[in-house]
Amino acid sequence: MKPEIRIILFLAALLVITPVFHLNTAVDVALVPRFLCLSVVLILGGFLFFREISSRKIRTLSWFDACFLLWYLVAALSLFWALNTAEGIFAVQRIFVAFVVCLILRFLLSEYGEKVVGIILVCNVVVTLLVLGNVFWEMSKSPRIFDLAYKEFTAIKGFSAQRNLLCSFLFLTLIFNALFANQLKQQTWRIACFGLIVVQIFILLLLQTRAVYVALAVSALFFVIGFQRITSFFNIKKIIGFATVAAVLIGMVWARYYFYDDDFDVYIENFNVFEYVSSSSANQRFKIWGKSCLLIQEKPFTGVGAGNWEIFFPKNGIADLFDYDKDIFFQRPHNDFIWVFSENGLMGFLAYVGIFFTAFFAAFKSLKNADADTRLNIWILLSGLIGYLIIANLSFPAERIEHQIWLMLLFAILFFYGNNAKPQLLYSFKLPFKLDIRVLLLLVLAGLSLNLVLGYHRYVGEKSMRIVYIDSTPDEEKKRLIAQAKSTFFTLDHVGFPLSWYSGIIANNQGNYPQAQAYFTEAYQLNPYNYKVLTDLASIKGQLKDYDGAKKYLLEAHHINRNNQVVIFNIAVLHYNLKDRRKTIEWANKLSDSYPRKRELLQRLGIE
Repeated sequence: MKPEIRIILFLAALLVITPVFHLNTAVDVALVPRFLCLSVVLILGGFLFFREISSRKIRTLSWFDACFLLWYLVAALSLFWALNTAEGIFAVQRIFVAFVVCLILRFLLSEYGEKVVGIILVCNVVVTLLVLGNVFWEMSKSPRIFDLAYKEFTAIKGFSAQRNLLCSFLFLTLIFNALFANQLKQQTWRIACFGLIVVQIFILLLLQTRAVYVALAVSALFFVIGFQRITSFFNIKKIIGFATVAAVLIGMVWARYYFYDDDFDVYIENFNVFEYVSSSSANQRFKIWGKSCLLIQEKPFTGVGAGNWEIFFPKNGIADLFDYDKDIFFQRPHNDFIWVFSENGLMGFLAYVGIFFTAFFAAFKSLKNADADTRLNIWILLSGLIGYLIIANLSFPAERIEHQIWLMLLFAILFFYGNNAKPQLLYSFKLPFKLDIRVLLLLVLAGLSLNLVLGYHRYVGEKSMRIVYIDSTPDEEKKRLIAQAKSTFFTLDHVGFPLSWYSGIIANNQGNYPQAQAYFTEAYQLNPYNYKVLTDLASIKGQLKDYDGAKKYLLEAHHINRNNQVVIFNIAVLHYNLKDRRKTIEWANKLSDSYPRKRELLQRLGIE
């Protein structure tokens, strides 16, 4: 098979199929399915380019690769002290596939040059059109689509798991569409590409994701500054022209806002990023970051272990993060850098930061020696990388497969242009030993094969649990599905609840308290900081007359969520059963007046 055909097949699978691949039978329709799909695609790539790759000799290692490899190794090492290794392995292998994507893309670019860049950019346009087509299809279901009614668009996901992830992915594709527009020579195609960019920006503004708003604004400003320095494009006439167009657009938005009464005002409010800083949503996020930093302070060098943030996060209390009558469980801190630091410790954090630092350093050095066209290409990519960093500080792109593919794509093309400018500025160092590329290829294929096993078990787990969550599913069927879902690679569901907790609920409902206690104890071992697990374990202890055990776990649950009314009520009831009237009244008075069983308890005490 000709190299061109192999490249097209691989890049189409990587850049067109993988980012839109999803399975509605999984709880998260995108994460595990794309992890599996990417692993298959990379195995395919290994076979397609085995001969070319195996003929290469590795004599040096770039600092970028060293940082990436160190991050992976530190994350893998953290599995030894991670409380839940199943989540840890999944987190570590996501780093692994990202690294492999970067390596194979850089190999293709170094081997086949600009041809690969062209194919990549075409694939990027294709996937952008697919995603936008899906977005428009979802929008078309709204009866108020032409009113641009914001509330009608909040559920739009495209091919992503949620709207915010859709917007951040569209932002990443926007970077490469801008690169494509810069490289196109034919005027018609260039205008068409610019038209696609305008549509993308319009959709991004319409879908209201503040992290992407900030990324767009900062990236655009960064780009314009560099663009002017490289091309001297702007003059007084052009500035006046752009200002006039901007004034007309702002006037149209103003007229739409003031002369048509609907929820369009939400757009105006959300454009004010500074107003968001004082909002309840931002306040909650700042608190999450602060509590994540407490985890870092507790284990600054080792971290809590890869994939284990969601387990340890509630440890320092979550009562101030939401209203007492809500049950909310946090899966991630919405800040990749804090996430990495809290899970992988100082060394993992420095390695992760080093990935971006070495990329920026090499790119800026390369700018000095490149021609004008290459400088502009590098500057477009750097502008996009700035935007990615903003999103990474406000969201969680490091978790998402499609986001990491595009980030690796950005790194690979950035290094490609940098190498063309001045290779020695990428700073590699000689290895003290020889590496056999064939052995490395076998190790990579072994890691990808592990991913297939890992991904399969996690998919089966999510597929089974999706049915368990349906209330109408019979208990015996739930028990069978939970047993089917459980594996070495899948012990917690998508919000951090141990699968054994669900088994405990069923056993408790059936009156089998000893079995329920066994299940809840297992759940406690898997996630000791989940206040619902603690509450249910305490409840079973109480049923079995183990009041000391019940008190222990209820106080732990109260420490985690001091405002939870069920926990407070159960503590009051426990003291009532222990005939401690003073303590019962003390805890009963902590209940909200709206709690339905407070009055009943006080009446039993003869207070009402």
